[in-house]
Amino acid sequence: MATTYRYLFADLLTNSIIAELPLTGVSFTQQLNQAGTFNAHLLLSGVNAEDLNVFNATIPGRNGIYVDRDGVLVWGGVVWGRNYSSSNQELNITAREFESYFERRRITSTTSFTNQDQLAVVRNLITQAQSATNGNIGVLIGTETSGILVSRTYYSYEYKQVYQAIQDLARSDDGFDFNIDVAYDGSGNPSKTLNLGYPRIGTVYSSTSPSAPVFNLPAGNIVEYEYPEDGSAAANTVYALGAGSNEGKLIATSQDATKISSGWPLLEETVNYSDVTDSTYLANLAVGQVSAISYPPTTIKAVVPAIQQPVFGTYNLGDDARLIITDSRFPAITTGVIPTAGLDAIYRIVGITVQPGENNPERVTLTLTTTTN
Repeated sequence: MATTYRYLFADLLTNSIIAELPLTGVSFTQQLNQAGTFNAHLLLSGVNAEDLNVFNATIPGRNGIYVDRDGVLVWGGVVWGRNYSSSNQELNITAREFESYFERRRITSTTSFTNQDQLAVVRNLITQAQSATNGNIGVLIGTETSGILVSRTYYSYEYKQVYQAIQDLARSDDGFDFNIDVAYDGSGNPSKTLNLGYPRIGTVYSSTSPSAPVFNLPAGNIVEYEYPEDGSAAANTVYALGAGSNEGKLIATSQDATKISSGWPLLEETVNYSDVTDSTYLANLAVGQVSAISYPPTTIKAVVPAIQQPVFGTYNLGDDARLIITDSRFPAITTGVIPTAGLDAIYRIVGITVQPGENNPERVTLTLTTTTN
């Protein structure tokens, strides 16, 4: 049975559905801890745009979009752009996940937190943003806790971006994962919920877990893959620059001593947090940054069929998955009695790109990285 996609456009503030449009050339991504993207075309030749309410439904910055796959919402976000080309009579629509809305919101009143759970701080920032007039896009919040207490002050004169404040918290030492998930509520209406997880979201598997989703090449379901390795972004010494200027600037330094002692050359990086006035917080940010980039996670992009086991929808962003690959890049290991796969390890799903493929097989590109927990 063929997979059916529906593209529902809604008013961003009321969440009422304005139109369902017959889009083509669709591609959308989910990304862990950042806003995924959506791209699609609408051929206006032969389409009654007025009856479909096309232009009222796709106003950039005014409307949202939900992607329904066989009755399940798999993506949702804000329409940020549209472009009409007269040469092919196509309207190109671009959107980003609902997290992107909070990139356009600022902390406009001085807000302080003292020894508050970091996840409670995030919820408070979202709640404060949505309490403003015409600022509520209906993101629901939960009651998750991390046990990690933080103290932060956001000054009104800084106009700190709400999303940046959340990302800074997430990227500090002992941070967390976050996303805004979409689903149908009990009444069948689209809803969006802030999902916070400490130390991470998603299901953790071991390499021997029988329930772990398995992606295999050549004997399995991997159509093709890419294995990029880039050392240009790596650094083993990070200087976090805080508030102040010249000699009075707040600075915190963190170094990966293990890498230095094992013979790696000194690789330095600076990160700017001009609004941070707390030295302890700045030090945590420096530690978090050096932990992230001293050993950049190995990344694999694997293309898999959506309808082949494990089928799309049985694994989620943040989940672990088992990769088994034997080929020229990962030749079989023949030192034992029985040859084994060149690569057999647990990776974490941090990105999902879907191409519904109206006239072609539905394909999913997974971005997977090495994981330590």
